[in-house]
Amino acid sequence: MNSIDYLEATDFNDEDVMNIKGNKKLYVIFSTIGEREAGLIYQKIRIIDTLQCVDGIFLSHRRVDDDKEELTEQNAKEASSKAKVILCNAIDVPDMGLEKGKGADMRRALYYLITGYKADINNTVVVFLDADVLPQYFGNHFVLGLAGAVMQGYDFAKASFWREMGRVKKYVAQPLFSAIVHGNLEPLRKFAYPLSGEVAGTLSFFTKVSFWQMYGVETGINIDAVLSNYKIADVNLGLYDHEHHGDLNIQKMSFGIIRTFLLQLIEYGYIELKNGAEISDVFKAQYIDEHGKRQSIEFNLSEKKYFPLCTIV
Repeated sequence: MNSIDYLEATDFNDEDVMNIKGNKKLYVIFSTIGEREAGLIYQKIRIIDTLQCVDGIFLSHRRVDDDKEELTEQNAKEASSKAKVILCNAIDVPDMGLEKGKGADMRRALYYLITGYKADINNTVVVFLDADVLPQYFGNHFVLGLAGAVMQGYDFAKASFWREMGRVKKYVAQPLFSAIVHGNLEPLRKFAYPLSGEVAGTLSFFTKVSFWQMYGVETGINIDAVLSNYKIADVNLGLYDHEHHGDLNIQKMSFGIIRTFLLQLIEYGYIELKNGAEISDVFKAQYIDEHGKRQSIEFNLSEKKYFPLCTIV
């Protein structure tokens, strides 16, 4: 059975990572959309730019207006000469269309690294970071802890931390990952923060797992990782927080995570639906609003699951 090892980000410094890095390349990718993170990205890249172990910083960016450079892009390039913008609106991947979504754009960024930037699949470590972390919590330990774990020999490193809310983690993901009992699934229970967007891995690892288009991306990667023979580290980053989502977005995320979890376990053969039951693409709910009126909501939250990148590169 696969297992998860627990590490502390504070156990790694820049010199440590340089000493164990050898001839590997280390690339950091921030995920952004529009100008939502324009005010945050400059400072974060400036911090990462001080690390000698980092070979490149990329902004995996989706423009709101395809034809207009946005402030987020400008700030990133001003922050460091190492910073390069990967414009997700313009990355043409053979087995993808124009679909939007965090997972879709993460996959586009990886495809660009391999085909456009010519990164060596077998000699590269990639760190994905969310750009919306509040400044008082962000530091170079985000990179050092995650990259350090992978440089030590782990295939996949997932961030864990304490944050004030974490409603989807506490009330959906962790209970859900405990609901189906099987020895091979046991490591899912051991992620301290299974939905964290801060992850690292060998580029080879990221080409061998499936990416889900939107809300399911973290859950899908976690399941693929624990059900394969990969070395996994859970890295404690300490305190963390970012802008909190409203209740409706929390419901959509929760639906997407549950849907991905069930579909993955069906595909792997751990559960089975019978008598015509199927997994829905549509989230429907009834509720009473603050005025005492009956309301209903309905959202089609279908998302694509992409084959591993190793099938096309």
